[in-house]
Amino acid sequence: METTAAEPPTSTPPAPTTPTAPPPAPTPAAAGAGNLPSPSAGTWLSGASGVGAATGEFGSWRGRPLEIGGQWVDTNQDMVHLWGLKEEWNHWDGPIDVAIGAIGPGETWQQAATGAYDGRWRQSLTNLREVRGSRSGALFIRFAHESNGNWYPWSVDAGEVDAFRAAWQRFRALQQEIYPESQLVFNVNRESVGSGVDWRRTFPGARYVDVMSVDYYNQWPAVTSAGQWAGTLDDVDQYGAPKGLEQHRLFAESVGLPLAISEWSGNADQGGSAAFMEAMYGYLGEHAGNGPGEILYEILFNVAGYDGTFAVFGNGVRMPETAEAYRRFW
Repeated sequence: METTAAEPPTSTPPAPTTPTAPPPAPTPAAAGAGNLPSPSAGTWLSGASGVGAATGEFGSWRGRPLEIGGQWVDTNQDMVHLWGLKEEWNHWDGPIDVAIGAIGPGETWQQAATGAYDGRWRQSLTNLREVRGSRSGALFIRFAHESNGNWYPWSVDAGEVDAFRAAWQRFRALQQEIYPESQLVFNVNRESVGSGVDWRRTFPGARYVDVMSVDYYNQWPAVTSAGQWAGTLDDVDQYGAPKGLEQHRLFAESVGLPLAISEWSGNADQGGSAAFMEAMYGYLGEHAGNGPGEILYEILFNVAGYDGTFAVFGNGVRMPETAEAYRRFW
């Protein structure tokens, strides 16, 4: 979901750099190696983003403190300055999923693959380490999130697959050099939109990723019953790639990685659905854990704006039955 933090109007993007040599390849490691949180069997890290998440109000409302947060710093300026992360989550010590973007308007994956933006990426990772490195909770870096959609500058089309994979591997090398304790998250939208390519072709390889992730909203069409939920789990998109949640989980399992749901919620424009909340809670409990194909964390998207379409907490909630179902189960 596109969310952009406010930025000082005088800021200008850092200039692309021309590296003298590509960064070294990361040392081969087991898929998903790193300091993953270790939820016990049948549990997962449950969190939220947006209204009340960082302040604790959301957790108080639902009757359970958040175990993970979510934030976006996804413009070329914000990925370096980290304004939203510093301002909203300054006092948060727990795990957090942070979407940092990748490339901006007018930039290309072909340029990224040759190292044109290594300087900015390096500075982003260095600043993330300075802001989060001493915290006890893991930092999950969502690089180039929802790249299988057509609404971000870092969207990947059929002619950019090889360049994207090469650029991702460059970023991975930088992440392993600068902030190896962080976790690198490969995140896709539930289904591809306008990309012209099966997103599985863009997957850079399990050694370059720590966590698979999907953003999963109850929309187009909305699930309103247990039967409809069950009927969507194995859906695939127009390319045969995962669309249903079970298909995403099975893909994560096939590449030896845990799965996260970095953004999810109901959709008030499509009526909301208490049944969706109940089914999601049951599914999470059935598949929770930090092993391959297990669900490590989920973050409910409660961000202000969007005419209240996705919110379950705050002023003017438009799907109260859905919100109450979430509160009851969580």
